[in-house]
Amino acid sequence: MRLELLAFTASAAAIVVSTAACEDSKALSEQNATQAVAKLLPVVKEDVEQVRRGLPEGAKKLGTLLEPDPGQDLAGLQKAIQNARGSVHDLNVAKSTFFSFTDTSGTVLRSEADPDLLANKSVFAAFPELKKALDPNSGNVEVFGEMQEMRGIRTGPDFQWVVAHPVKDASGTVKGLFVTGWSYRRFAYHLEETAKRDLLEAAKQESRKKMPLVYVFVLRGKKAYGAPITPDVNAQAVEGLDLIEKTASGLWKGSVDITGRTFGVAAQRTPELGPDAGLAVIMSEI
Repeated sequence: MRLELLAFTASAAAIVVSTAACEDSKALSEQNATQAVAKLLPVVKEDVEQVRRGLPEGAKKLGTLLEPDPGQDLAGLQKAIQNARGSVHDLNVAKSTFFSFTDTSGTVLRSEADPDLLANKSVFAAFPELKKALDPNSGNVEVFGEMQEMRGIRTGPDFQWVVAHPVKDASGTVKGLFVTGWSYRRFAYHLEETAKRDLLEAAKQESRKKMPLVYVFVLRGKKAYGAPITPDVNAQAVEGLDLIEKTASGLWKGSVDITGRTFGVAAQRTPELGPDAGLAVIMSEI
């Protein structure tokens, strides 16, 4: 009987220790996720501002490089786009996933990258509000939405932020639009890699061999967009937290269980990308 009591006591103590360890791990994951969000918020702000600052200057430069009929020499147009972007520091380091030139009908004549999936496609069909950029005094015109040819992944949900600026010739006549922006999934990948580099550096400084699992999501309304290889179940779990609602008053942190693993969660809004936009990080200690 005494042996059975001792065995029970030892078992109960082990459960208490295990439970305490789990709670400590969850608290640490929440703390690390919160720190990651704090580091990424200024990154998002600067990434957005790079595009907003750089595009007007890039459009001005592109205007000086265009042929009278830009569509007559598409190889030359592609080189002009490359040179215009490369001559502006903000655009040269921007996280954009496309740079394109459209004619005044909104049809993409050429993009910087190959293969050029946007060629001969109308951005006005997908984003009618971009027509406002045909006004020579419009400045940047920004829209959000979906266009198949701007996707950053082959399958699965994606979303795009698109910015257009008029391109004028020497007489001030609008010749077309300089269009850029990014896929939310590719932008999430950029932010996730940034978070991983910070975690790796911290692990080196603390002589730790293991790094926590980390996933970064760009939020838009009730949707959560992760990096291209992020498991769908993770995105679904984040969407189920309704983080835009929870971050109405600022930073929110908590936890979520995904396929038997507990992740710390931190999220905050990113007004640079709209009132219903945000950033979320989920992290789990290994």
